[in-house]
Amino acid sequence: MAAGYIINALGLHQVAHLKSPHIPPVAVFVGGRLRHPPFRIYANDMNDLLLLTCEVPIEQDGLYEVSSALMDWLSGVGAREIVILDGIPVRDIPEEHPPIFGVADERAIGELSKRGIQIAQTALITGVGGSILSECMVRDVPGSSLLVPMSVAYPDPEGILSLIDSVNRVYGLSISTEALENDVKRMHQELKAIEKNYQEMVDRSRKQGEEGALRLRPHESEGGSPP
Repeated sequence: MAAGYIINALGLHQVAHLKSPHIPPVAVFVGGRLRHPPFRIYANDMNDLLLLTCEVPIEQDGLYEVSSALMDWLSGVGAREIVILDGIPVRDIPEEHPPIFGVADERAIGELSKRGIQIAQTALITGVGGSILSECMVRDVPGSSLLVPMSVAYPDPEGILSLIDSVNRVYGLSISTEALENDVKRMHQELKAIEKNYQEMVDRSRKQGEEGALRLRPHESEGGSPP
């Protein structure tokens, strides 16, 4: 979600794609166009910013092969730093202004802290993101990850907004967040309406229960103790 938002906000264009037997061969239709395989690489007009995104999970057995091929390609085009944007799945209602946690090597931790990113004490990053970070360490390439708690039960533009804000703060990309902010306002309005309807339902159920108890009392007094 964050990658798609950045692509649209910065007007990035596709420059490459990755095929592998470990990536399901699905067709992706986005923005009125049939796209290349689901693992695609985008760039800005100056070719000093690359964004990698994949819409499907990569098989566990192929993570090393895929991340190694990516790092070979990135090294060949002169990539100087790798940043993983990822989510921490939670089942609660989306938080307001969820915190961003940073995971990085010693070279990047100080910079993230200066930019107001809270450094995670413990984290286990799995999937292709964790595999790429591991490959960064092996190849001595600066690598880091920005993690945000994301609701898996509700649409969560608030988490995406926090993530984009942190990217702007750390890397000065000036990505406009107006559309996200509107989505967040709409989401909070909908959640408040759901909460209000739920509370009204609870109150109505409680009132009906009390009225039922009152109707039973005269009967109980005439016939003595209930069986």
